[in-house]
Amino acid sequence: MLRLLPIVMLLTGCSVLEGFDPAIDAVGKQIVADWKQRQDVAAAQYEYRHGLDQGNVLSVEVMLHADKITDAAVDELVEIAERDCWRAGPRCSSLGYAVHTTADPPYADKPESGKAVRTGKIDFHREQDLSELEAKYGPRPSAEATR
Repeated sequence: MLRLLPIVMLLTGCSVLEGFDPAIDAVGKQIVADWKQRQDVAAAQYEYRHGLDQGNVLSVEVMLHADKITDAAVDELVEIAERDCWRAGPRCSSLGYAVHTTADPPYADKPESGKAVRTGKIDFHREQDLSELEAKYGPRPSAEATR
C-alpha cells in the first residue's frame, strides 16, 4: 500500500513543484544579479518558497561591505528590488528584504548573529503607491505579457 502512495500523490497533483512560478523565481535571480553588479555588495541571495501551504514567497538578502554602508546605498538597493519586482508584472506582488553588513554577517548555525541593518517588505497592494510607481518605472506589464 505504501508503494502506491507516491503514485497517488503525483496523480492527484501533490508535488514539490506545486505552485512553482518560474516568473517569480526569475525576479529573485534578477534582483541578485543587479545587486551583485555593485561595488559595495559583498554577497546577495534570494529564497523562493512555494507550495499549496505557503503560496509564493520571495525574499532577498544582500550584504554590503562595512565601509560602504550608508542610508543612500541601502535605499538604492531597496529601489533596485522594487523596480525589478514592478517590472516583472502582477505575479510579483510583494517581497521581503534584509540588508546586512560584513561587520556583522549572519551565520546559519548562529541564529542571533547578523542583525540586519534594515529589513522590510515591498508590497504592491496599496493603491496610493501604484501611480507613484508607474510614474517612476513606467506601466506595469500585465499578467499575460509576463507569461
